[in-house]
Amino acid sequence: MSRTPRSRLALQAVLFQCVKASETSNLLLVDPARELPSSLKEISGQAIQVLQYDQITAHKMVKLRPELVLAPLLSERFDILDLAKRLEEFGFSGKLRAYSRPLPNISAIRQEVRAAHPQLDFDIFTLPVDEFRDN
Repeated sequence: MSRTPRSRLALQAVLFQCVKASETSNLLLVDPARELPSSLKEISGQAIQVLQYDQITAHKMVKLRPELVLAPLLSERFDILDLAKRLEEFGFSGKLRAYSRPLPNISAIRQEVRAAHPQLDFDIFTLPVDEFRDN
């Protein structure tokens, strides 16, 4: 019998808390880490959509109507400030959650994003360190 790796169990626990605490049922994952979609499958009651950053358009935002957008804090193609700006341009004013490996300055990053995009409900949560994940 195969066992779920500890890092995946920890990831599921963190994601479960994030999604349940936000009390949303319509979730958009942007450029997710490879293990995120499978980890979220076990959270019932969620409509989960996955888009790459460059697939986000005004039309798709209207069609999908996400209540919560979940994305990496930093990726090769964008950072959370880029995403927040794009989401606002397309009329999104909901919950934006970033995930990241543990960083020493999370509160400063949180303040910077909230100051630049006060109409978004923004927060960051940290994921367990995993040698196979960049963020």
